[in-house]
Amino acid sequence: KPKNVKTEDDILHLTNSELPTFGNVLKPADSERFLSFLTAPYIRIPLILDFFANGDPGRLSGLRSKSLQLIVDAALFEPGRWKAADFTEVVKEIPVLDEKKLHALLSTPLGNMFNEIAKSPDVLTTCV
Repeated sequence: KPKNVKTEDDILHLTNSELPTFGNVLKPADSERFLSFLTAPYIRIPLILDFFANGDPGRLSGLRSKSLQLIVDAALFEPGRWKAADFTEVVKEIPVLDEKKLHALLSTPLGNMFNEIAKSPDVLTTCV
């Protein structure tokens, strides 16, 4: 039965039998780790790429699972929230408790993948 999860804590409280294995291509520990990356919007892309490119070689072959392919594709290429290029507000407190403000601060003018390419290309290029 599918579980409703929103945060990393929700994922960490799932039992091994509740974690998806994507057709038995990921071990429960790997599944837990992968799912926790999906809860971290700003660092999701480098975490996912590193997970498949630089970890256990079996993980890369796990991408033969269509459901896993679709999730990775969505995570890498979703445009994310948009903000104007002249948006200048910065993070002044951590954690940002106001969810609307957090989403505004983590938005980009050209999409998440482009932001990664522009701001931290080293992580992406080491995974290719």
